[in-house]
Amino acid sequence: MESVMAAVVRGWAFAHHADLIWMETASLDMMELTNFFEGVRSKRPETMLAYNLSPSFNWDASGMNDMQMMDFIPRIAKLGFCWQFITVAVFHPILLVIDTFAKDYTFERGILAYVDKIEGGEEQRGVTEDQFKETWTRKGSMGSNVEVHGARVCTKNQTKTENPLTLRKGSTAFTTMCGVCVVM
Repeated sequence: MESVMAAVVRGWAFAHHADLIWMETASLDMMELTNFFEGVRSKRPETMLAYNLSPSFNWDASGMNDMQMMDFIPRIAKLGFCWQFITVAVFHPILLVIDTFAKDYTFERGILAYVDKIEGGEEQRGVTEDQFKETWTRKGSMGSNVEVHGARVCTKNQTKTENPLTLRKGSTAFTTMCGVCVVM
């Protein structure tokens, strides 16, 4: 309860400087969420609140069944948390897919892994080559974030670092990302 009260006090202090105040808990505890919400709103009733559905929390070990998990976001929304988010949600599925594909491609099935997992997945979803190019590589969501330079690929935020992710002949850059070595 002391940590929730400390978060409430910080919420009061920062509420008039922020668009919203968010919290993350060590476990799924509706009482902590309720106390935080009521505490912040007791002095700053106009404050919008958010909750980080942290991937560092082990959701499977939470003791919730599937229905309770499905109902969790609507429950905290009804409580008054206007935004529920996972800070690194996009990285988990991307890295899982990359790791699975890279191992399958490198150590097991070679190009068949690409044909089955990548082309096959696009085909199942009705994605044509033109749609892929238009949506992800030129004008779409990925086109603004990814640059391709010959055999070198890096995201724009990585081009600003000293050690960008690069894929080029002889590169082992995937080792740190996927746990496997892909030599191209």
